[in-house]
Amino acid sequence: MISVHKCTEMTLNIPTKKQPNRSKSEAFDIYDGEVKIYRTTSKIWQFQMWISEEQKYVRETLKTVNRDDAINLAKKKYIFYSSKIQNNEKIFSITATELRDSFLVYVQGQVDNKQLSTGRAANIKTYTKHYLDFVGKNSKIQNIDSKKFREYLTFRRSKKSDILAIVIRNEAITIKQMYAFGQSEGFLKQTYNPDFGVIKVPKDEAVREAYTTEEYTQLINYSKNWYKSKDINDEEKYYRRLINDFIILMANGGFRTQELRLLKWKDIKNISQPDKETYAELIIRAENTKVKKNRTIEMRRGDVFKRIQLYSKFTEREDHVFSAFIKNTVIDKRHLYTYFKKLISEVKTKFPNFDNTKTLYSLRHFWITIRILAGLNVYDIAKISGTSLQQIQNHYDAAESLITSRKMNKNTLRFDSHGNVIIEHENL
Repeated sequence: MISVHKCTEMTLNIPTKKQPNRSKSEAFDIYDGEVKIYRTTSKIWQFQMWISEEQKYVRETLKTVNRDDAINLAKKKYIFYSSKIQNNEKIFSITATELRDSFLVYVQGQVDNKQLSTGRAANIKTYTKHYLDFVGKNSKIQNIDSKKFREYLTFRRSKKSDILAIVIRNEAITIKQMYAFGQSEGFLKQTYNPDFGVIKVPKDEAVREAYTTEEYTQLINYSKNWYKSKDINDEEKYYRRLINDFIILMANGGFRTQELRLLKWKDIKNISQPDKETYAELIIRAENTKVKKNRTIEMRRGDVFKRIQLYSKFTEREDHVFSAFIKNTVIDKRHLYTYFKKLISEVKTKFPNFDNTKTLYSLRHFWITIRILAGLNVYDIAKISGTSLQQIQNHYDAAESLITSRKMNKNTLRFDSHGNVIIEHENL
């Protein structure tokens, strides 16, 4: 319980803390000097309290000329600010940029401790940048109305008209996680909750866009010769070859983009050729996966890894399979996506029916979809691709429906005398 000390008149001596240079006509302390009440020539009493945790003064007008009223108001303010301090809440609001910077430091710590994938961390960095664009980099987070976030959907669509609702919802979830972090750090009061309203995701948005077999054939037939173009330098030739091999491995291994990009030569355990096909056995490390679990797979096109070894400069165990041209480091996402966009733009020119809105990640969906259409066990597909059975059922329902309808079409229907369906397999 906070004790109330008798207010004592005092002469103004220079205190140990640096005081603001203000002309005071009258001043006195309460709570053993923790609070100063003073007034200037305006006669209005003012409140001043030193917040040692933040090394700043709180200064507010008490809006009264009456001394007793000023004391009572100052006591209430002292109790209010003291309770915030005891609850580990900040008195002075940090900016949106400061919140994001602190959150990204925390996120990087999660990556370093193998609690979060680098791919997820990259998404968080992107999503929270959109947040800064929305609220303003220098906005004080405590001054942002929680209902302002209801405008986020409209804001994002004003910047990118074709953005999907599911993407905006994922961004909103990330921003809420950042604010929860801010509350745990005392940057915000515990009752603050960004109110995004309801972001409805149409059911068809959840369906994964995969390349068709025709599109994949168009893509790979063009990309395999792309590096042979005239008048390109060695670096350009290298990245064009690399993006072709990246596409082939994505389509044959069911990787997430980040999983393949971060693959190292030491992760490839064996390359064999038991028949006409060449297979690669490799491990996808937990720290590079979305679900934080190691998985070992065997995939076709092991010959592609051998091919990369012939033109890459960096093929030691600790080197990345997809390295930069000159520097011994992993190819950055900007280079990867820049070359892919450049490639599909040219493919679109050659094949007008080619869908150039699909992404590198669509190759993973292609891998999953063609295996569902081939009638492979859905549980096995989920296990090898590092996802859940529920995710397969939620996002690849169209492919499963096609399989079901094909099976139904193999049956002829007859009805008995009571109107019940008799199913007879046409091969019987």
